[in-house]
Amino acid sequence: MDKSLACLAIAFLGIAFVVYLMILDHGRANKLKLKAKKLYASPLFEAMRPTLKQAYKYSVERLIIDKTGFTLRFLFPFGYETRFDMAEHGFPPLSVEKQEALLLLLEEFVPKLTEHDCYCFRSVRHKLLDGQVEYQYKYIIRIDYKNMLARAPYYDGTLQSQLW
Repeated sequence: MDKSLACLAIAFLGIAFVVYLMILDHGRANKLKLKAKKLYASPLFEAMRPTLKQAYKYSVERLIIDKTGFTLRFLFPFGYETRFDMAEHGFPPLSVEKQEALLLLLEEFVPKLTEHDCYCFRSVRHKLLDGQVEYQYKYIIRIDYKNMLARAPYYDGTLQSQLW
């Protein structure tokens, strides 16, 4: 009887701990949403807006966010890449929290990135020689989706045959 009571107490402690972690995660998510809203209303977003408008014109092949800014690489025209550099526009490097807020903001601004059958998400952690840690967030196009976009002009008739 004592053994089952001890197991029951441990199970309740485990459940309480999981609920506590869920509450912490919910609070962190709310703070992140508030930071994204604050970033949306900031002059930084106004400086980023011309760069982000290009994401509507072209198919995004890759998005990389790091502390220096973000890079958008487009599928068409081939090899076209645009970079928003924080220092170039007079802003300080992004902290980890601001990088996550920028990631959330870009997910809302370019919703195609969050489709799991089109893009995959990676978070890369780099440990520097001085012991500090830098993070990099990436959205990379999936191969099958990229092939479908590359073949689309052949199937919808927009690609005209050329006479040699």
